[in-house]
Amino acid sequence: MTAYYILTHTITDPDRYQKEYLPATWHMLDKHQGELVAASFKAEVLQGEPPEGIVILRFPTEDAVRAFAGDPEYQPLKQIRLQTTTDSSAVMVPEFKMPNS
Repeated sequence: MTAYYILTHTITDPDRYQKEYLPATWHMLDKHQGELVAASFKAEVLQGEPPEGIVILRFPTEDAVRAFAGDPEYQPLKQIRLQTTTDSSAVMVPEFKMPNS
């Protein structure tokens, strides 16, 4: 079942984030069959005080999300993401399927 990896953060070093993190991450998405669904460095806040940046990635399965997030090749990239952002969070959520009545 499709699963989503949702990242939220406020980017504190946009130059490094764009030059070091983003280009290298494309390879990792391809490797794990992930695709970028939505992203914004400054998402429009409609309620509350969330971080400014939102990234939504879609993967074919929850296992694919776990494989991406835990891939040893991704760990140095993750460190760059964490070093260039604040208020960072990452969650996985499965695709919603309406229960049968």
